[in-house]
Amino acid sequence: MESEKKNVYEFMVKANRPFSSNDVFSNLQRHGVGKSAVEKALDQLVKDNKIFMKLNGKQKIYCVVQPDSTTEDQNEMQSIDEELVKINEMLREVECKYKESEIEVKTLLGTYSTEEAKRKVAEMEKIVSKLKSQLDQMSNTSGNVISLKDRGQVKKEYETVTKEYRKRKRMCTDILDSILENCPKPKKALFEEIGIETDESVGMPAL
Repeated sequence: MESEKKNVYEFMVKANRPFSSNDVFSNLQRHGVGKSAVEKALDQLVKDNKIFMKLNGKQKIYCVVQPDSTTEDQNEMQSIDEELVKINEMLREVECKYKESEIEVKTLLGTYSTEEAKRKVAEMEKIVSKLKSQLDQMSNTSGNVISLKDRGQVKKEYETVTKEYRKRKRMCTDILDSILENCPKPKKALFEEIGIETDESVGMPAL
């Protein structure tokens, strides 16, 4: 038990960010630490006042108690941790929606009619635009709460999501280019004829 508690505490100190018990287990299972051992170690560390636990809905979130921190500092850190958890959940939702869009893109031209393809492309462009607006809003509303370091981490995660969008957009463009190989019309004329809308044509901000 002591070795598991030591591993859990050292990981929490090194990461120095909020985690659920599942997050801790996912990072330590390769070291042979079981899920039950992680939960027991976290409970003991809370009793030892080395980490603190905060309920976020039904989920328990754990974070290291900072040395020489006042109650006011601790409350502020909890607020920051709660905000980060919310942002991470929103980012996970964005990633899931991107994955759903990727599946739709892969089957779009092979299973839908021209009219259905036009509608699906337009829907996906609106989804991407909406998700970017949500990310922009998250950045604006959380600026007074999250530290510069944490804001940098969120920005890094956003850049990763944006990179994935560009990759998926390129895949869709490649599919359309394949169609153009056997089409006598230029790309612009084909897009106008079947009603394919580009980012620029719908006024979507550049990513």
